[in-house]
Amino acid sequence: MKKIEISDEMCRNFHLFWDNFPFPVLLIHKDRTILDRNKAAEAMGCIPGTRCIDRGKKEEHRGCLANKALQEQAAKRVVAYDENFGRVIDGYWVPLAGETDIYLHFFADITEYAAEHMFPKKDCGEGDHCRSCTGA
Repeated sequence: MKKIEISDEMCRNFHLFWDNFPFPVLLIHKDRTILDRNKAAEAMGCIPGTRCIDRGKKEEHRGCLANKALQEQAAKRVVAYDENFGRVIDGYWVPLAGETDIYLHFFADITEYAAEHMFPKKDCGEGDHCRSCTGA
């Protein structure tokens, strides 16, 4: 894999804006190489030079909107329950203005603000008699 370089200015600006964001933020090349990461992503073990898509299980990446974001040069967003984290995640893929092959990827844990319908239904074992399960 060839090494992809980013300018010192881009690196400085990335850290200026994102290091204090409380959730992981990655600066990623279109081939999924992590170019840089904020402090939260570093604490999660994200390493520049590795590929984000190689982290975790393959099926965890099936909802990735990076290609669509880059192709349309527009931010993409997904709000969904993430079974791996057991949390409701508000995720973004944001192409950098003026760059055709670099984007930001980040997500925020919004579990405490999420509506009940965002969570998977739990089967309490009472079947049709449970008002919570049936919505009655």
